[in-house]
Amino acid sequence: MEIKPPAVLRHRKILDKLDDAGFGSTIQMADWLSVSEMTIRRDFDVLAEKNQLKRTHGGAISVNHRIDPEIDLIEPEVLERETTKREAKNAIAKSAFKLISDGQSIALDIGSTASTLSGLLHHSRVRLFTSSLKIATSLKETPVQVYLPGGRLTGNEPSVTGPITKAFFEKYYFDIAFICASGMTEEGLFDYSLEDTEIKRTLIKRSRQVVALLDSSKFSRISVAHVSGFDEINTLITDAPVPANLEKSLKAANVRIEVASSSVQEGRTNDI
Repeated sequence: MEIKPPAVLRHRKILDKLDDAGFGSTIQMADWLSVSEMTIRRDFDVLAEKNQLKRTHGGAISVNHRIDPEIDLIEPEVLERETTKREAKNAIAKSAFKLISDGQSIALDIGSTASTLSGLLHHSRVRLFTSSLKIATSLKETPVQVYLPGGRLTGNEPSVTGPITKAFFEKYYFDIAFICASGMTEEGLFDYSLEDTEIKRTLIKRSRQVVALLDSSKFSRISVAHVSGFDEINTLITDAPVPANLEKSLKAANVRIEVASSSVQEGRTNDI
């Protein structure tokens, strides 16, 4: 019987895993196969050169997955994001607002749903940390104590990013982080920007409670950067029932799902 080299066997396991899940992160694959992340990155590069998978920031995508997620590589313009599913984002923001109490330290991500939530905070007495210039300036004449990091100004929203920004957030600990993303699959949350994703990850790690704000248009969509797995999220607030495959993964990670309707009083919560 032929003895195949370890790399060949590992590549086969990687491809089988990707074909089953659709996406695999570098960290998860390294843990699963008991090898270093550098080894997995090299494996991904080799397999990508052979067109057996597609590389993304933080992982890889299968080319044979039986239920292919939509892949988004180009971020829509701000106006398009602000006007798409506006009622859904309003409902999500209202549900998220109910989780906030005066005196808390809140981390608020960038994004159109996060911006909608910030519009509800004008009479709140909280400490708000954000990398979004739009959110920060919108709250400048309110009781909200706004903390904005330094860093490199990027994007058309715009926001600040980079090592200075990351180091700023790493000095604090937040009661709640509200995180936005451009997509969600069984492997977790995804986003367009590599730079903004680093900030999202930092906010997640420094928060006691993490709440993902995603409307239903983000279901089963992948972008270039993997933000986090579901095991790092406490609550998902969305506007429609979650597809069965995603609900299964959320349930396995003990994520609480809240489905908000256009009237927040009619919102429905699934504790799973």
